[in-house]
Amino acid sequence: MFFAVTFFALVLSSSCSSDDAQDTPQEEETITGDFIKFKYKGTEYKFDPAISESGAVNIYGSTGMDNTYKKVSLWMPNNFTVGSHPVIYDLSQLETTYQASFTFAPGINNASATSGTINITAKTASKVEGTFTLNGTAGEETFAVTDGSFKITTD
Repeated sequence: MFFAVTFFALVLSSSCSSDDAQDTPQEEETITGDFIKFKYKGTEYKFDPAISESGAVNIYGSTGMDNTYKKVSLWMPNNFTVGSHPVIYDLSQLETTYQASFTFAPGINNASATSGTINITAKTASKVEGTFTLNGTAGEETFAVTDGSFKITTD
């Protein structure tokens, strides 16, 4: 009986594979589902997006609270189109221009982008996709948001 138990234990221990996957190359992360992401000061951030519509369409994402709050908002006319559109800061033209705001607490609080691009790459009844870059100034601090992209589906 002792030999049978020992033999069984040896068979089990030799048939288990190691959890170490050091020799296995890691695959690059694939983003699935809805997202809004960008780089700021060389670090990539990714948020779950939301969309609201009123006098304009607002696609936005945020995370954190108080001194860790981060948010990016992309404003587009209700009749926005596929293509590349310059970011223009003009609150009196919200229904016709493409605008954006950026928060990166504690230094940048809801600052309007003064330049950049919102590029709508896909627009259907249930999906909007695109890319963006933003630049602006908040007080004495300037910001540059690069490599921005988003995908949001509505059902």
